[in-house]
Amino acid sequence: MSIRYPASLLLASALFAVAQVEAAPTDLSSLASTERPQATLAGPQPTMATFGLCSGPQNALDFAASPVPVTEDRCNYRQRFSATSVAPSNSPGSCGGYSVSFGPMGDLKRDMKTVRLTAEWGDAPIASAGACTTAKLAAVAWGYRCDNDACTQGNWEKIEVQRQTQGSWSAASQSCTLRLAFGGADNRYKTLNLDVISSQMVNGSRVRKRAKGTIEAERGNGKCFSTPAVRARP
Repeated sequence: MSIRYPASLLLASALFAVAQVEAAPTDLSSLASTERPQATLAGPQPTMATFGLCSGPQNALDFAASPVPVTEDRCNYRQRFSATSVAPSNSPGSCGGYSVSFGPMGDLKRDMKTVRLTAEWGDAPIASAGACTTAKLAAVAWGYRCDNDACTQGNWEKIEVQRQTQGSWSAASQSCTLRLAFGGADNRYKTLNLDVISSQMVNGSRVRKRAKGTIEAERGNGKCFSTPAVRARP
């Protein structure tokens, strides 16, 4: 005799199976190199800032180490990971900076096809216009693009192009702003990576400072007639 189950129970079982497939892995060896923490650096740290940045995504200094929840606003589902360096962004060599990553360990949903990566000043607020003009920020954004739904094929690619900017002083608010943003749409990403260098002239020498990186992903929830793509802002 066959047993018939309610459709609601079958749907719940299917959703549970999908959730199991999409859950964040516990085996670090399965993660992209950009989502593994770097070993503690030995010896003196570099102080000079360069603005070429690296030719590939860097191993993460900060990354989403547990699943990032999906939130919902009026029109979109969203995921967001943000981190600020606890010390000046001195990663090995001169090409890299403070690297932030969001991928499988953070359970980045591959149906979040619109992404924004934002680099910002993460050090103490700059208190004068003169100091603001000597502050600089450089960043490059990367994404591991999936070429199929299972992401068994894909490749790392830059999201837009690497850029740099100097501080912008507001006399009205007496504050210095340093910010670079990168955006992309209509791709499935397994991992997103942002490499940031922040620096300032100190006693005639350019030294690195603390940096902040934020990675956001979203998709429409079907409740709005149209959902505009997230656009990068300088």
